[in-house]
Amino acid sequence: MNSIEKELHGYINGTERMSGFDSYDSYEGDMSYFDDDDQSYFDGDDFSYAAGPGARSMVSDPYVIQYENTGLVNVTAILFGYNDYFNQPNFGNPGAVTITNLQTGTIAGYGRMIAQSNNKAFKIGKWRFQSTSAAQLSQTLQINHVDANGKQYSTPLNLSIARDAYQQQNDILDVAKPVTVDANTYITYTLLAGVTIVISMFPVEVMSPKAKLNGGNQLNAARAPRLSGKNVAPVIIQTSQAVKGITG
Repeated sequence: MNSIEKELHGYINGTERMSGFDSYDSYEGDMSYFDDDDQSYFDGDDFSYAAGPGARSMVSDPYVIQYENTGLVNVTAILFGYNDYFNQPNFGNPGAVTITNLQTGTIAGYGRMIAQSNNKAFKIGKWRFQSTSAAQLSQTLQINHVDANGKQYSTPLNLSIARDAYQQQNDILDVAKPVTVDANTYITYTLLAGVTIVISMFPVEVMSPKAKLNGGNQLNAARAPRLSGKNVAPVIIQTSQAVKGITG
């Protein structure tokens, strides 16, 4: 083998070693660049065949709820809270608040989502808040958990410091905050007068007894889509080093 053949052989071996790295689609959440909306079957009966918590090839289908304060004063709005608010007028919200499930177009769809949390607990992996009011997107949410034994605790979620670094839109706020929701969970926040806010929630894990009965897994998993940073330019590394240097 002459010197030219040896050098060519070295380049080929180096390329093969580099091709052994795992592809980026094994990552979850923000690291994934291979989101495909055509695979969004999460939280449906068809998802019961998935291989449990480790199977995140499916893209999460969101719950999308709109709150509108038609009144002239700020009010305290409530999200979720089956045990505390399901049987209350307007699900515990003031009368000036209009709630719409944008996936179904009705408030009944919102009630179904709350009722579902009573027997199908889930974990939200990513949130999107959208409003034309910058002040609304600077509010602090309180995530509350209450137990029948009297124990309760509250965790603040300050939206003003949660903005994704890639975001440029002033009316959209994407937040990667995991929150587990069951019948004992509810979220409160100040809804400003005359303001509308849309809250999109992407579940990444769902407990489904029905899926277990159908031969699947009781805990099903999906991955939250990459909402921001999609248009970020690829990183280009410039070097003056010879190409053959990477084979050594």
